[in-house]
Amino acid sequence: MKSDIKMKSELKKSLNKDKMSKNSSLVGFALAGLAAGAAAWYLFGTKDGRKSLNKAIDSINELSNTIKEKANEGLDCASDFAEKAKDKAKKKFEEGKDKFSDVSGEIKKKGSSLKDDAENLGRRAARSAEDLATDAKNKMR
Repeated sequence: MKSDIKMKSELKKSLNKDKMSKNSSLVGFALAGLAAGAAAWYLFGTKDGRKSLNKAIDSINELSNTIKEKANEGLDCASDFAEKAKDKAKKKFEEGKDKFSDVSGEIKKKGSSLKDDAENLGRRAARSAEDLATDAKNKMR
C-alpha cells in the first residue's frame, strides 16, 4: 500500500514538472515572438527603422559585390597560374624532346661510324687472310 502511495506521489511530481517545463517553453516562445515583432515593427514601422533596414541592405549588397569581385580575382589568379604551369610544362617537354632528338642523332652517327669501322676491319681481315693463303701457297711450291 505504501508503495502505491509513493508511486502516485512521484507520478504527480513528474506531471507537475512536465507542466512547468511546458509553461516555461511557452513563455520562451512568447518572448521570442514578442522580440521578433518589436524588431519587425521598428524596421518596417518607423522612419529610423526603415533607414536602418536600408543601410543594412546596402551593406549586405556591398559585401556581396566585394565577395564576387574577390572570387573573380581568385579565379583569374588561378587561371593565370594554371596557364603558366601549362606553358612551363610544354617548354620542358619541348626541351626534353630536342635533347632526345640530339642524342638520337648522335647515337645514329656513332652507330653508323662503328658499322663502317667494322666493315673496314672485316675487309682488312679478309685481305689479310687472302694474303696469308697466297703466301702459304707460294711457300708450298
